[in-house]
Amino acid sequence: MTKKINKIQNLIIFLILALISTYFIFLNPLAISDELWNFQNIYKMCRGLTIYKDANVIITPIFFYIGFALFKIFGATMLTFRFYNIVISCLLFYLIYKTLKNLKISRSLIIVFLTLTFELTFQRIGAGANYNILVCIPILIGMNLYISKKSNNILQGIITFIVFFTKQTTGVLYAISIVLYELYLNKFSKKFILDQIKKFLVFAVLSLTILLPMLIKGNLVDFINYAFGGILEFGENNIKVLAFEYYPLFPIIATSLYIFTVVKKKFFLEKVFNQDQFNILTLLFIFSIAMTFSIIPIMNAAHFIMAMPFNLLVIFYFFDVIFLEEVFADEKYVSKAKWISIIILFIILIRIIFYIAFSMSYITFISDKNSHFKDVFVYTYIYENSNELQNYILEQNEKGKEVVILSGEAAYTMVELKQNHGEYDLLFNGNMGYNGVERVKNDIINKKNTEFLIYTNEEDMFWQEPQEIREFIKENLTKKGEISNYTIYSNE
Repeated sequence: MTKKINKIQNLIIFLILALISTYFIFLNPLAISDELWNFQNIYKMCRGLTIYKDANVIITPIFFYIGFALFKIFGATMLTFRFYNIVISCLLFYLIYKTLKNLKISRSLIIVFLTLTFELTFQRIGAGANYNILVCIPILIGMNLYISKKSNNILQGIITFIVFFTKQTTGVLYAISIVLYELYLNKFSKKFILDQIKKFLVFAVLSLTILLPMLIKGNLVDFINYAFGGILEFGENNIKVLAFEYYPLFPIIATSLYIFTVVKKKFFLEKVFNQDQFNILTLLFIFSIAMTFSIIPIMNAAHFIMAMPFNLLVIFYFFDVIFLEEVFADEKYVSKAKWISIIILFIILIRIIFYIAFSMSYITFISDKNSHFKDVFVYTYIYENSNELQNYILEQNEKGKEVVILSGEAAYTMVELKQNHGEYDLLFNGNMGYNGVERVKNDIINKKNTEFLIYTNEEDMFWQEPQEIREFIKENLTKKGEISNYTIYSNE
């Protein structure tokens, strides 16, 4: 029977990975999104440019370093980038599966819980700001070390380093989480203090492997400026709730279940939980809370989905220990669970088919072998706008003029033209380092032989684009005409 269970689980996992790969590599149309912007930053590295100096990356660099290595091996194309992101997503779901097994969730329910997690997260998890997905992988590894009681200070120091240098804010939350969990387990003592010092020393030594090369390359100051100097400006200007109404329910339910368990701790320890199970629930809750805080300030679907697997682990574990483990202990439920999972995956497949069918009239397939977006679908308006802009920019370049596009669309055109305008390629609130808006305004007013393109209609602006800079250009520069959906300004 165990072999049968393993075969069923392997089948479900294969179907999940196949759906992820097929949809997000070949079918998902390229939009004005984090996927395009992060691709451009890694592409700049392949052209010999340096992140933080020539690209205003605001996240710590591991995601970009790995992407750069893959681009060097497989080529700097969007297909390579999507392959990279698919590997990340597949690893995430594999580690969720391993976590469910380590939690000793009922065998019959593991594949159901896995497919439910997939159903709730798949649409956003395959492409975009995938450092948010990558950072979950070492976090899950660190959690599993605690669950399996194989954790030690060196391993947790290494994991803290990886998490922090994948995404700095999440790294801080991870460090706080392991301190809180170990404080809960061991209380405040000399051993507890020494354990945290050992982790910090491992973290500090490994950090030199990132920071010293930056010092040598000359982009350490830029790294500090973009990754840390603009955090307050990012937080102040980007507070936004864009998620579906039901997304906040998951952290609320997870928190409520844990609070209820603590309030009724005596009853649960006598009737349901043993101490080890209560400790594991506490671990899951601490990380659920940490990952929920990590979505601030941009509380959109992608960020809620980043935290959702951790919220779901609390919910799944609570109900499994409370009553599902006993109800579904009989292996006769395995076959039923298989069909539930397949039905969920079938529903996902139908959603994908309808989404693609609806999108077909709005997308264009890039077949140009010279394009870095070849063999990928892109929204037609992006493709057509870019072609018009490319022709105009090349004409102006021949006259000795630089053209800067101040919009989220700029990345597509700049990649195709193999041009770089540094932070202007993604001039968003919080992406300009310390005191960024004022510094950029001073730079704009002093630029010669340069044209700035801003959206003609304010409604076309991406919500993170700084309105203050747009108004500054309109008030202080000279309007010269229009091209595509942009108005041209110059300080001549």
